[in-house]
Amino acid sequence: MKTFSIPVLSFALLSAAPLLADTPAASQAPPTSTPAATATGKESIPSVDSLVNQSFSLLINIQQTLAAAQDKESADKAAKTLEGIQKDIKHFQDIMNKLNDAEQEKAFELLEKMEERGKRLEESCKQEGKRLVKADFYNSTALKDVMNNSDEFSEFIEQDEEEGGPAAGGDEQEEE
Repeated sequence: MKTFSIPVLSFALLSAAPLLADTPAASQAPPTSTPAATATGKESIPSVDSLVNQSFSLLINIQQTLAAAQDKESADKAAKTLEGIQKDIKHFQDIMNKLNDAEQEKAFELLEKMEERGKRLEESCKQEGKRLVKADFYNSTALKDVMNNSDEFSEFIEQDEEEGGPAAGGDEQEEE
């Protein structure tokens, strides 16, 4: 069985996996298609189609949250929103790991069909991340911390080696 240990929604662009990153839910609230627990005490697992759609919804929500940070107040608010998204990501990582082989394969196939959309969304998140780094996160320690210290979001502020310099500020040069 394939496992899903790739940080959040990289859609395997930053990994060796074929295409499936951890497939999270929308961050606003627990997904309506995933009841908390049934009378038997077991969590109902949403369909693979639903999980894939929710992963795109989450990536859109991340992009919109990053774009909304325009000053210190909105950057602090974005940090709180991203912390909530992290909880949803962890929840859906657990769900994805519970899928059987056939369901996991179907998820890979669906994501492969939507690869271009995933790449565009991820690139948009990276552009917003670069903007935030350039603005020094609008002096929001909370946003800087969540972006720098989370597996889920740090990839959106990493700079390409060609661009030079560390992503989060602070020149680190080796001296010999």
